[in-house]
Amino acid sequence: MQESIETLVSRAQAHRNAGENIAAINLWREIVKRAPDNLVYQHNFAAALGDAGFSGEAAKVAGAAIDAGLDRPETHLVYARALSGIQKNEEAESAYRQVIAKTPGDAIVHRELSQLIWMRTGDATKAEEGLRNAIAAHPDDLALQIMLGEVRGQMGDPQGQFALMKGLADRTGQNPQVCHFAARAAMSAGAYSVALDYGRIASTAAPDEDEPAAVFVTALLANGDAKEASRRIDVLRARRPENQYFIALQATAWRLLGDDRYQVLYDYDGMVFSAPLDTPRGWSGLKAYLDELSGALNDAHSSREHPFFLSVRHGSQIPSITKFENPAMRAFSEAVRGPLEGYLAHIGEGKDPLRTRNLGGYALVDAWSVSLPPAGYHVNHVHPAGWLSSACHLEPPADDPENPHAGWLKFGEPGCATTPVLGAERLVKPTAGTMVIFPSYMWHGTERFSKGAARLTVAADFLPTR
Repeated sequence: MQESIETLVSRAQAHRNAGENIAAINLWREIVKRAPDNLVYQHNFAAALGDAGFSGEAAKVAGAAIDAGLDRPETHLVYARALSGIQKNEEAESAYRQVIAKTPGDAIVHRELSQLIWMRTGDATKAEEGLRNAIAAHPDDLALQIMLGEVRGQMGDPQGQFALMKGLADRTGQNPQVCHFAARAAMSAGAYSVALDYGRIASTAAPDEDEPAAVFVTALLANGDAKEASRRIDVLRARRPENQYFIALQATAWRLLGDDRYQVLYDYDGMVFSAPLDTPRGWSGLKAYLDELSGALNDAHSSREHPFFLSVRHGSQIPSITKFENPAMRAFSEAVRGPLEGYLAHIGEGKDPLRTRNLGGYALVDAWSVSLPPAGYHVNHVHPAGWLSSACHLEPPADDPENPHAGWLKFGEPGCATTPVLGAERLVKPTAGTMVIFPSYMWHGTERFSKGAARLTVAADFLPTR
């Protein structure tokens, strides 16, 4: 007996709520096939596709629903995000403006539009214009003012972000929500003692929330109180034992304290592994595959500046490359098989946070590409939702006799300020076609470089499976 559409819809929504995107997509595909005139179903199908990174198909489905008369801000937003995902930035900007016209006070949408304008133009004044206009129209809206501060920080103005957030915290009588963002801004601006004060207010007001607690921990590390930071990290890790950022914070505190457990977490010889990509089916050899993949990615990289809230600075990033229609991009999931299987055999089993999750298999969560021109770089960071992470260099930076480590991958230097300052402990030279795999909780970034062409990479995250 065929299930009713209502039952299919309920199942699809349950899968999407559980983050089971492929199962949700398969159901929505069947639903819209059986009810092709239901525009709401088309919206939900497009949204599920967008959630899973299938931006090209999401744009087609959402665009068709809009053309058929579905004039809802939510659908325009799905359409805008999908267009941005496939680098159709001019069309995406127009779609975002459609959303803003219908929801002028939505801080999240303003942030996404600001990001798109920044990526297209590199013009900070133009990028924040919409937010400033929205604040002028809604002067008491805290979310809009907080978002303006966040956007300024992401565009490289930490002092402007801090001044705005400190003023807002003072005007609101140190509202705990505002203090959380003021603490973040103070950290970015190097005002570590101020960050400690604001962070204490925010974390005390929301003791069960992870983000204020984590920001307060970074303030403690910056102010040299690794012992108290470690105590508070124990609470966070008990709540979220697999959160890779919390493991990184714990490792940082242990390194500052001289705790031997740090060496277990940051065992570079045992946990950092390099291997060449496999040649996917359909290519005569690895070089032929790398040439085609590099060409496709270089054609797709179109942004002038970096996206917000990611590690890249002054470079371009393309999300979810294995969801593109290009065969070389899609084949990357096949190319990583040998390196990943080699890595799992290399690390073996154990009781540390990396090896205890080794079930013998892996699932590719996402893969993205970054193009860094000279003067571009990655800030030190971790991948909070991963288990294993990787960086595969397709076009490494040029050799520079004056800077022998130019563009190299570095490990161990924290992405948060510490007292005393901690430096990198392991450097890996980029090699074309070589994949470097490491725990997602391990701090990593890039050495600056200033010569030659852009540095082209593909990065990926993986989770354990059997």
